[in-house]
Amino acid sequence: MRLLVVLCVLIRALASISNAAGPADTAWSRLEDLNAKVNEPVPVGTNAVEFYAGREKALHDAAIEFVKQFPTDAHRPKAIFWKIATTDFQQPAEQRINLLRQNELEARPVVDDMTLSQDLRSQVQRTILTQWLDNSDLITTPSLAAEIEERIADLVRNNQAEPRALSFQLARADLMLRFDHEKGLVLLEELIKGPDQKLAEGAKARLQKAQMIGQPMDLQFTAVDGSSVDLRALRGNIVLVDFWASWCPDCIREMPAIRQTYQKYKDKGFAVVGISLDKDAQALSNFVARKLIPWPQYFDGKGSGNEFATKYGVRAIPEMWLINQRGEVVSTNVSPEQLEQRIAQLLSSRERLSRN
Repeated sequence: MRLLVVLCVLIRALASISNAAGPADTAWSRLEDLNAKVNEPVPVGTNAVEFYAGREKALHDAAIEFVKQFPTDAHRPKAIFWKIATTDFQQPAEQRINLLRQNELEARPVVDDMTLSQDLRSQVQRTILTQWLDNSDLITTPSLAAEIEERIADLVRNNQAEPRALSFQLARADLMLRFDHEKGLVLLEELIKGPDQKLAEGAKARLQKAQMIGQPMDLQFTAVDGSSVDLRALRGNIVLVDFWASWCPDCIREMPAIRQTYQKYKDKGFAVVGISLDKDAQALSNFVARKLIPWPQYFDGKGSGNEFATKYGVRAIPEMWLINQRGEVVSTNVSPEQLEQRIAQLLSSRERLSRN
C-alpha cells in the first residue's frame, strides 16, 4: 500500500513537471516559427521594410512574453537576443536612446554568461553595437564615442572570425573622424598597412572620402526616370547626395525630414540626388512612386557594390553628402537634424558674397 502511495506521488510530480514544461515548449516552438518567417526572402517588387515590419513585431512581442513567462527556461537567452534584434527604432531621439539603454541592460547578463555559446554572446554584442551605429546621431559626446570605439575594438580583437570586422573597423574610424579627426586618420593609415586586404581597400576608400572635404564631386548618370544628372550642371545650387535604399529602415525613417527640407528650399537653390543601393528595381520604383519622392535616383542593381558607393567609400547607409554652390563637398556625414541649418548657412554665405 505504501509503495502504491509513493508511486502515485511520483506520477503526479512527473505529470506536474510535464505540464509545467508544456507551455514553455509550445511558446518556444511559436518563437522559432516566427523567427523563420523573419528570415524568409522578400518577394520581388516588395518593400523589404514593410515586408518584415509585421513579422519582426510579432517576433519581438512574442519574445518579450516568453522572457516574462519563463525566466528560468534554457531558451531565454536566445529569446532575449531575438527581442533585442527586432527592436523598432522609428521613434524620436529620446525614445531611441531609451530603447538602446534598455537593450544594453538586457544584453549584459547574456554577454557575461560564460556558460552560453560564444556565438550567441558575440551575436548579442554585434547587434547592440550595430544598433548604436545605426543610430549614430545619438552618439553626441566624445566619451560615448570613445566607449563605442573601444567596444568595437574588443569585439573584433576577441572574435578573429567576426563576419562584420570590416564594417565595424570602418565605423570605428568614422567615430574617430567625427570627434578626433587626426586620430581617425591615423587609424585609417594603420588599417591600410594591415594584412587584411579587403579592410585595407575599405580604409583607403574611407581615407579618400575624408579627403574629399573641400573638393569637387564628380557625379554623372542617367536616372531611373530617364533624366540626366550632372553635378557640374547644378553648380550654383546646394545639393544633397543621399546614399540610401528602400530596404533600409533608417533611410526610410529619415526620408520625411529630407522631403520636408526639400519642399522648403527647392525654390531657393536646393536639390537632392538619390543614390540607391537597392538590388530590386521594381521595389525601388514602387517605393519612390508611393512615397512621392520627387528627386532623381541612380540605380545599378549592385546593392552594396553600387558604383558610386564603392567609388566614394560609402560602407553604411543612410549617408548624406552636402555639396555647396561651387560644387565642393562640405560634409560626408550630414544628418536630417543638421540639414536645414547647414543649408541656411550656405545660403547666407552666398548672399553675403553677392552683396560684396
